[in-house]
Amino acid sequence: MGLFDKFGWNKGRDESPRVLDHPRDLVTGDMLKFAFSDQAEISGGTFAMERIRTLDLGGDGHKHTYFMLSDGEHQVRLRVVDDDTLELALEVLPDTLISAVKKDDVITALDPDSGVHNVIHARKAEKIPPELRPWVGKVYRQEGYVKAYRYEGDYRKRSLPTTEGEGERGCDYAYFVTDDRQRALEMRIFDGGRTEVHLCVFLPVRKIEELWPGTVGG
Repeated sequence: MGLFDKFGWNKGRDESPRVLDHPRDLVTGDMLKFAFSDQAEISGGTFAMERIRTLDLGGDGHKHTYFMLSDGEHQVRLRVVDDDTLELALEVLPDTLISAVKKDDVITALDPDSGVHNVIHARKAEKIPPELRPWVGKVYRQEGYVKAYRYEGDYRKRSLPTTEGEGERGCDYAYFVTDDRQRALEMRIFDGGRTEVHLCVFLPVRKIEELWPGTVGG
């Protein structure tokens, strides 16, 4: 009998190690390593999962779970699309976005009266900052413009708050995807005009080479 057993400190504890086989099960403190990728920010990098955000898109409980990752230098966002597909996203400033895509297209797309069929064209490749080229698609077509609510926290196994004001931030959410569905562009416009922009790429789950659980039991 070990010392901890003698004093009963292990009673009721599940000592079996936590197994992490898929990024959909990430929790704060877990680690992952990416394989080679065209996107320099993640290529070969080892990242810690720092926190979770949840975006409520309304309608039949439709929500996105975002894993916020950091390697100490780069911040990236991961979403599990399905068993085989990941969405990796890089947040950029609005001014950075218009260094990569046509400004007039963005202005039109952000006008609520412009409808939901807007198109955003990339600038010529030689005019796009080199570090952004792997993240940028040639043509983005709008797939939605909805009112959404963002929450800090993990709502995978619990319901979203039903009372207005429980930690949510409302925003207008505009979403664009390329024809080959390999790139996406997200814009969130919050009250007061603050705008968040994410350049997204879709990658196979196998681009994660290793996963390490950071906690026991999850």
